[in-house]
Amino acid sequence: MIADIEQKYQQLSPRQKEIFAGYGLRQIKHFVEISLPKLEAALPESAQVQGVNVEGKAQAIDVTGQTFLWISDQQWQARPVVKGEIDLKEDFLAVWQIFNLSSYDLIDLSQIHRDFLNAQQA
Repeated sequence: MIADIEQKYQQLSPRQKEIFAGYGLRQIKHFVEISLPKLEAALPESAQVQGVNVEGKAQAIDVTGQTFLWISDQQWQARPVVKGEIDLKEDFLAVWQIFNLSSYDLIDLSQIHRDFLNAQQA
């Protein structure tokens, strides 16, 4: 279990709490430490990763406003922006940092968010 999990959870913004509940700490760590470096290494020129869209796809945007989606064969493809909220990269990074996820193995993070949220409801 993560020490001071309640105090760390209270530091999160409402949107970050949604990311915590929806993705869990394991998926957040995976996104930040494994997926994000791959995504950023393959970005089109002058583009930056925005986050994960409502379809669960990584989304990027360049300086002209052109949007890109990360597709299954592991490349960016220009696509119109998907309407709806986007889970921002910055919010993933904030959760990762607040919970110090770099110091945990992925396997150790599997049920922590669910156990914590269930205890909150009880």
